[in-house]
Amino acid sequence: MRPDWISKYINRLQMADLPKAPFLLGAAFAVLILIALVSIALLERTQGDRDRLLATVETEAQLDQLLADMRRLESGQRGYILTGDAEFLTPYRETLPRVDEKLTNIEAAIGGIPAQVERLGKLKPLIQAKRNELAESIRLFDAGKPAEAIGLVRGGLGLRIMDNIRDAVYAIKRANADSRAEQYAQSRSQEQWLLGTNIAAVGLIVLLGGVSLMMIHRANLAMRKAQNVLRNANSELEAAVAARTAELTAANEEIQKFAYIVSHDLRSPLVNIMGFTSELETLKGAIFHAGNGAGPNGANGALAHPGGPGAQPTKAALEEDFTEAIGFIKASITKMDRLINAVLTISREGNRSLKPERVDMNDLFQTIRSAIAHQAQEAEADIALEPLPSIVSDRLALEQIFSNLVDNALKYLRDDEKGRIRVTSAAHGGKVTFEVKDNGRGIAPRDQGRIFELFRRAGTQDKPGEGMGLAHVRALVRRLGGSISVHSTPGEGSVFSVTLPRTLPNQSKRIGA
Repeated sequence: MRPDWISKYINRLQMADLPKAPFLLGAAFAVLILIALVSIALLERTQGDRDRLLATVETEAQLDQLLADMRRLESGQRGYILTGDAEFLTPYRETLPRVDEKLTNIEAAIGGIPAQVERLGKLKPLIQAKRNELAESIRLFDAGKPAEAIGLVRGGLGLRIMDNIRDAVYAIKRANADSRAEQYAQSRSQEQWLLGTNIAAVGLIVLLGGVSLMMIHRANLAMRKAQNVLRNANSELEAAVAARTAELTAANEEIQKFAYIVSHDLRSPLVNIMGFTSELETLKGAIFHAGNGAGPNGANGALAHPGGPGAQPTKAALEEDFTEAIGFIKASITKMDRLINAVLTISREGNRSLKPERVDMNDLFQTIRSAIAHQAQEAEADIALEPLPSIVSDRLALEQIFSNLVDNALKYLRDDEKGRIRVTSAAHGGKVTFEVKDNGRGIAPRDQGRIFELFRRAGTQDKPGEGMGLAHVRALVRRLGGSISVHSTPGEGSVFSVTLPRTLPNQSKRIGA
């Protein structure tokens, strides 16, 4: 679809359906207001019925608890009189205050219903009479008249009072049950009215909504499609641009650093070659003109020489100077050759096709440890491996990465302490971080950012190397879709962390891409 075609189509649909939309929306709004008012009224009535229903339930619960408390009082009284054990008075004394609390709660739950208030008025004197009977029997027993106390219990007064209490309680509960049934019926009726109102409202809303949707469906459909296409395209474009910008920025920075380092390091041997070539030209004049008395340094052909002003250079001195100049030139050429070979090595590695396969990292590190076992034995270093996970990646690149890191850790151990190299791993999401830890010399903070640059080395230069190992490692790690970092403390050791994906992404990616 062309954007201008989409705009014209959407505008045409909106112009056709838009005049009818306010009417439909107004009708739907009016219906919703009416339904809301009816629902509010019904809900208020239902809430009132629910409160009354809860009050009846609460009344019955309090009545049941009251009966249970009266039985507990009676049990405590009889146990004490029959056994004389004061322990029976503990539940008696604990329960006695709760009786008044229960009566108060029952009176509040009844809520001023006249018939129930009257029934409760008959219950209260019976409760008090029972309490008096219990207290009197206990008093007699405490006064040393156990026979009179037992006689009071056997007289049947307490039993008759309890029967009357139960009858009064059951009368209140029966009235409650009748009221609850009536309230339940009213509540069901109101719920049916509310349900019917809501069903009617839903039907009207669905009808109006269906008509409205039919009118705006075509416009909305076209608009949603266009918006989705544009949104997806914008999201993908922004993500691609951001990713590509980040890659290009990093690549540009790497290229600038690489160009600076290469030009700087290659210029040094070139300057040496140029300087010693000029010296050879001078020596050439001295060699060819020394015999005839005319030379480039004066009428008598004298060459500046350690023997003093005007002294003629001897053949041995000329040969020594000539040999020294040739030696410096060869050394400079050799250095340039090594630097160029290092650049070519990284270039060739960047063009090599990756071959992803499942690599058991335990086996890989065992192979590396076996390969450097002799060096580790000479250095009296211990290399420990924790259990490592398997990943899908390029085996050759992994071997080169971790061989370099373990070899560096072994190379830069301290002489004053036994070397310890430890390899660990930690999984997080779709990535795994491998750490190579050592207790070697460590790296100064100012050098930790430079050691990954080409031809850059840190610390005392007492070990052979060109300074390309860690640069090569970083290039390989990046090509495998990972990252590498170092944390180090001088004199304590270093930790190189390599984070790699569990599965090799974008297999066609090259280092310079």
